[in-house]
Amino acid sequence: MFHELKITAMLKKTTHHLQSQQHIGKWINRAQLTDSFLKESHYDNNYKHFVFNNLYPLEKDGAYQQGRCYVFTIRSSREDILNRIHSCMQRCREDEIFQLVACEQKTKRLLHITEMITITPAIVTIDGKPWVKEKNIELLLQQLHANAEKKFKHLYPDEQIQGVQPFIQGVLVENRKPISTEYKGYKLLGNKLRLFIHEDEYSQKLANVVLGSGLGEKGSSIGAGFCLAK
Repeated sequence: MFHELKITAMLKKTTHHLQSQQHIGKWINRAQLTDSFLKESHYDNNYKHFVFNNLYPLEKDGAYQQGRCYVFTIRSSREDILNRIHSCMQRCREDEIFQLVACEQKTKRLLHITEMITITPAIVTIDGKPWVKEKNIELLLQQLHANAEKKFKHLYPDEQIQGVQPFIQGVLVENRKPISTEYKGYKLLGNKLRLFIHEDEYSQKLANVVLGSGLGEKGSSIGAGFCLAK
């Protein structure tokens, strides 16, 4: 089960799609400072357990236009976190880039997941360097599994680790070159991935955690690793 907040916002400045995820993250994080619980958790190093996608619809030239309305989704594994973010966005209805038009919250449940597709590039680093297509695919699988398992442990500290294999049984890298996303003056490299998920119970639990908390790194910062599932 995961929870979603659909945001409709008017753009106050024309913004390129490589920068828009950073702007969305700044707006959400600034809004969270109006909530004492989220403000405290914002500055710690624990998982935030939310992720968001980029603006929709995408413009053909890659530039989102001033004065137009766009939609993005914030998703979380925790309903209480999303409830708080919902209230925060209502209090912080605009910043220098966005003006809130509408927001709608709902809960979804997926009984069985066979595939997951990243809508925003997934970011994975190994020994401080980004994983790129030329590197060992097994390292990618191991890192994605380890990240998902850490998020699972943080969400459910009393549950036992059950898996003896990565929850992903196969992966396709769908981009020819790494995809860059701007963040704090840097370009972070990520990849669009198609994942094939094992059918056992523990693998399904990890897949659901990934849906709500993001695949890989920087999910709450720039919305990296936002997935759709089937």
